[in-house]
Amino acid sequence: MGLGGLWLAGFAVALALYVSTLAPDLDWQDSGDYQFEAARLNLSRPGDAVRVHPWFLVAAHALGRIRLWNYAYAANLASAVGTAIAVANVLVLARLATGRALAAVLAAATFAVGHAVWAHAVMAETYGWAAAFLSAECLCAWAFLTDRRPRWLLLLFLINGAAISNHMMAVLSMAVFGVWMLCEVIRRRAAWWVVPGGAACWIIGGALYWVVLGMEYGRTGSLVETFRSATVGRWGSEIFNLADLPRLCGKSLLYVGLNYPTPLILAIPLGAARLFRRRDTFSWLILVLAAMYFLWAARYNVADQYAFFIPFYVPASVLMGVGAARLTERLKPLSGWMLAAGAALLPVAVYAALPQVVPPVAWAMGVKPFRRNLPYRDSYRYFLEPWKNGDWSARRFAEETFAVLPPRAVLIPDSTASPPLLCLQKIEGRRPDVVLATPEGAPGAVVRHYWSSRTDLLPEAVRDGRRIFVVSNHPDYPPPWVIDLMRLEPFGCIFEVRPRLKEDGR
Repeated sequence: MGLGGLWLAGFAVALALYVSTLAPDLDWQDSGDYQFEAARLNLSRPGDAVRVHPWFLVAAHALGRIRLWNYAYAANLASAVGTAIAVANVLVLARLATGRALAAVLAAATFAVGHAVWAHAVMAETYGWAAAFLSAECLCAWAFLTDRRPRWLLLLFLINGAAISNHMMAVLSMAVFGVWMLCEVIRRRAAWWVVPGGAACWIIGGALYWVVLGMEYGRTGSLVETFRSATVGRWGSEIFNLADLPRLCGKSLLYVGLNYPTPLILAIPLGAARLFRRRDTFSWLILVLAAMYFLWAARYNVADQYAFFIPFYVPASVLMGVGAARLTERLKPLSGWMLAAGAALLPVAVYAALPQVVPPVAWAMGVKPFRRNLPYRDSYRYFLEPWKNGDWSARRFAEETFAVLPPRAVLIPDSTASPPLLCLQKIEGRRPDVVLATPEGAPGAVVRHYWSSRTDLLPEAVRDGRRIFVVSNHPDYPPPWVIDLMRLEPFGCIFEVRPRLKEDGR
């Protein structure tokens, strides 16, 4: 089979896997947020342009224009398509790096069913496209090293510009390939004009992001504020974090282990050692990319840190393929393919067992990883099983919440629970009388005061004929004044804010 046929086969199999396990509708937290913004094609986040991700939003919106599904499903499908492209690219990369079909299939299959990769492929997320762009850049680098045609460098930087429009993590590969291109020019292995040509292609590829920055500059009128919003946004302390590294590195190793719960993980250092001994340019590029993306994610101190390892898994899977080629070179063809099938399917069995194994072990160790459970969502199953087919929890929560809320109610959801509610109200036109007061303020309504620390908000809302509700009674999720000054009464799957009784003693 030629490389084109190999790529198509890998893409088709991966897409079939992801579509069959795709989240069917609305989702929580960031995924739900992307669904909401894609449906509106909103490319503005004041002060936080780095989180707009216009490539993904435009792709998801375009799929949503197909009237076979709603925008929520379209956004999930956009993620599946991007990740399937990444799987096909990894398959071809591993085939080129090893010259062996078995090792390539091993690498691509293990990448495809990796926990973080699979979980983010079936929800509206940007990381699958980040992996697709990075792997495509690597293919362009291989092609240039093979025939030395400048067009491959121009295509590489065109792709990287589009990758910047998808996620700013692409600046890491831009730095690696940019330095390499300059070295090629200095050594006269590439024409001088590929530098300005590559820069022009990069600017063209990043057109969507420049639109976002133009909107941000129009809002602020400040180049400094626009640059800050475009590069770090509100996440500067996390992006430049160098604190608590031992703990973060320990977590990072656990995340990588969760993504590769297979003995084949041992092939990664073996492949790295083999590429190090080769000392050719492509081997160095793969090793440097693997190191940079791992170190970036390992010190990024955010709640969903494990997701930021997904670009690292692209070069890591190539290293796995190289190591697996060495491990399987003496095996007979049949036994080799049986080993490949077993190693690729083992993670699926591990993920199916984890929701039953982890809770009793966690409780026995005194560990409570989830501070709360959202209505109709088993957090262990939601986070430990990468497949999301059949998960209607966000839709059920939003539908039931709007069904029980009285007229003109004020609902104060946290950032995890607000996206499905916003989608239902703003996209599907449900319950326009309800005020959704998110921490940042619901779009189209000035409701920030419901999150303030004033003590007279409840009487004010009562005088206005409104009742106030929150999604959770956990102290970290409602506004501080609710926990400090009020009491919460269960109301369906949410809670109503009521005056504190005198017998409470506070």
